[in-house]
Amino acid sequence: MKKKEQNAIHALLGTLAVLALLPVPVRAQEIVAGVNDKIRVRVGTPLVARGPSGDVADNWFTETRLPDGRFRGFTGTGDTWAVDGHHPYEMSSPGVKVLKPGLPGSPSSCGQWIQHVELEGKTLYGWVHNETACNYAKGQTHSSMTIATSADYGLTWKIEGPVIAGTDPPAAGKSTGDSCPATVKGQDGYDYAYCLRNGGQSWNGGYTFIARAPSTNPGPGQWKKFFNGAWSEPGVGGKSSPVDGLGVAYWTTTHQTISLNWAHGGMGLQVSADRLHFKPAFSQPLMLTAGGDWGRKDGLELVSYPVVIDAQTGLNQLGDHWLLAYMYLNPGEGFDKRYLIFRPVDISWSRSPSEPVVAEMLTHWYDATHHDHWTTIAPVPGNYTSYRLVAQLGYMMTAADPAKPTVELEECLSRSLGHPDRILIQKGVCETQDYQRLRSAGFVYSTAQPDTQPLYRCYSDAEHAHFAANDENCNGMGKREALLGYDLKQ
Repeated sequence: MKKKEQNAIHALLGTLAVLALLPVPVRAQEIVAGVNDKIRVRVGTPLVARGPSGDVADNWFTETRLPDGRFRGFTGTGDTWAVDGHHPYEMSSPGVKVLKPGLPGSPSSCGQWIQHVELEGKTLYGWVHNETACNYAKGQTHSSMTIATSADYGLTWKIEGPVIAGTDPPAAGKSTGDSCPATVKGQDGYDYAYCLRNGGQSWNGGYTFIARAPSTNPGPGQWKKFFNGAWSEPGVGGKSSPVDGLGVAYWTTTHQTISLNWAHGGMGLQVSADRLHFKPAFSQPLMLTAGGDWGRKDGLELVSYPVVIDAQTGLNQLGDHWLLAYMYLNPGEGFDKRYLIFRPVDISWSRSPSEPVVAEMLTHWYDATHHDHWTTIAPVPGNYTSYRLVAQLGYMMTAADPAKPTVELEECLSRSLGHPDRILIQKGVCETQDYQRLRSAGFVYSTAQPDTQPLYRCYSDAEHAHFAANDENCNGMGKREALLGYDLKQ
């Protein structure tokens, strides 16, 4: 990565390196009860860290810090790759294959995915998702979990043995078995694994459950599943009871476990004080996204495998500055073009009563070679290479303000002129103007409010392309076409 590109990324994600002042920690029960009168959540510009590729981001991302201060992450699609970076969000080094599918007939014959790593002393533990008896074209695979150890920070691994396995055998055309997307250190001496029975698919009898083991010895024979109110069943072959959230991190500020769920319009945030019962942290989506399907038939974007890690340490023990990491597929693209995305999430506790709780950044990118303007809340492949950052345009609300007039904007695409024309326009207009709707871009105010700024739709006659700007002169790149509304300055 070139120095100027690093500087641009560092400027964009500068908040990740600076801790905001925390006036008063909020009590956990205030969050669970509903929207706290102080919490403010701002989701920053997405960074495309890796991709497009068919061999990344088929797992919940995890990373650890190396002795030299760099970070090592683990990603893959059957094979697991170690990737390094100077920052938790960078992960730009060439991948090193550290795990591959096991022998035919073994529990890992279809692949081994590292889902979580945890450093205990000088030993790095890895929670490894295994699959066997797979026929993916027919929706069939059988899952289990092993624990692995590494003495060289994840470049070589020793499989210690099984830790989580289900009670059901493989079945034709079904996802079966037990596996654990995330493990969270509970700060009480235990590691808690959040797991899925039968892929979590309710139509196959699937659900989310939880198991735990001592943090100092999470090896084979140490895990107990939660069943009928007690940690009583063995991790391998034991029974389990459903819990209502898939925990992915521990929030040290509020002493709660965090879960990411699908809310109306996008991704929501849930919290739990007892690790078992989750409730929405706030009513608005944390991030807007179109609900694309895994069959890739609807042509929409797809977001999957979301986790949150701390923006400074890379661990899933969180302060108030996070990175949301997930797999991303562009609208109309398949799994051979996966992307690994990082997105900053900053929490503060000084929101004014009239200020929106959640908002996400709108950004203007420009590819000079192809004369392509791109104004979006979504990831932009080629960020900082083929596309340069023109401007961060302010924050879009992820839900309408119930007390003030707002307008929902949509991102739409037309190729009728032989090249992409990406337009930001009021909801419901796209389809009437020969544009394809891509996603909701969020909400803006209809009239000026405190701490807002105008958002204009602009057009370049020379490039036959739309874009957005806060400047009524469109930053000298085109002419003003319409006032879209007023978005948030911060």
